[in-house]
Amino acid sequence: MIMLPVQSRKKILLFLLCLLSLAALAECAPKSSRFGIVFISSEETGTADIYRIPDNTQSEVEQLTFTPTIGEYGLLVSKNGDKIIFEASPYSLVEEPSESAVEERQHMYLLDTASKELIDITNLLVERLTVGNYFSMDWSLDEEQFVLLAYEGGGSEIDSFLEFKDFDGKNKKVIPVPLIGDIPSLINGVKWSPDGKKLALSRGVIGLEQQLKTPGSALLIYDLESRKLTQLADYQENCHMPKWSPTSQQVVTTCSSVLPYTESVAPRAVRIFSVENPGQPYERLAVSPCWEPSWSPDGQQIAFVCYKDNDHMGLFIINSDGNGIREVKPENLENPAFLKYPVWSPDGTQILYVAGTDSGSTNIYSVNPDGSNNHPLTRQVGWYQIVSVYPVP
Repeated sequence: MIMLPVQSRKKILLFLLCLLSLAALAECAPKSSRFGIVFISSEETGTADIYRIPDNTQSEVEQLTFTPTIGEYGLLVSKNGDKIIFEASPYSLVEEPSESAVEERQHMYLLDTASKELIDITNLLVERLTVGNYFSMDWSLDEEQFVLLAYEGGGSEIDSFLEFKDFDGKNKKVIPVPLIGDIPSLINGVKWSPDGKKLALSRGVIGLEQQLKTPGSALLIYDLESRKLTQLADYQENCHMPKWSPTSQQVVTTCSSVLPYTESVAPRAVRIFSVENPGQPYERLAVSPCWEPSWSPDGQQIAFVCYKDNDHMGLFIINSDGNGIREVKPENLENPAFLKYPVWSPDGTQILYVAGTDSGSTNIYSVNPDGSNNHPLTRQVGWYQIVSVYPVP
């Protein structure tokens, strides 16, 4: 065995300690948050298509659909961004539509973002050639099952049903949704809770005469285990389709009271409802009208947009208990005239949003919650709507 001098052994030991220290520092150093973004964008012609940024650290924009006439609606994006389901008119997917195609209504399509393969899955979901009015759907957390809205009857005598199907269209189950009160209405929106135990539903009044009296939309929670239906907000409060908290214990939405027989609409308010205690919703209206709330990944905060004055909008954050409202002031972006669609990055370190001089002259930006590191992710002015953000390995 060769014995090194004591001084050499000390140098080697010191070198190894330095290497360990550097490794520890590298492990502790903040890593760049990587995520993909799915969004809709349109050009001056008014046509909208689906795009994505596969990796935000590279800002490469990739077009996923090509629609020469109209755009896509009701997008569902998988957790890792590999599948997108959307609704579109059939003649928006071909260059020269036939007369029969133009007369058809919307279809549902499945897009594989890797292979760009596009599959018409309308018959798997609705068992008919086209998607009718009031169509709404969502899928379970494991993305193996769909919940859809189905109807029976006509006029003001329409009954609403929840229809459950596996991804391949099999194992169908139908659950009728009871009517709350005596106002003719039907379910027009559905969102599955992250824990899979509840559904958030929106219910709209039907019939012209009744709509003139109560033109709003009610908000309901349906417990899949007990089949109990709980109303969080009535028709006069006119609440949009809510968003579930990651814990499934709260929902957040935008509501605005509507005055019958007038065009007057009360200021929009971001409202937080406790699903466990719906009789006592948390509610907070920032200084001016606010809308488009978005949950942080840990469910502790909500980002949303407010009017600061008649000409400018601002980005704000509030705690999930309705306290601690504060403005995010993105550096190098002073008082934008248009700001919309805030969405948190998967790790909660950034907020993505759309901003610009008007709705058609915007870009997608990313900013830290404290307002630092604000920078554009797109560099071509247009109309943008952020649909989904997903983690990149």
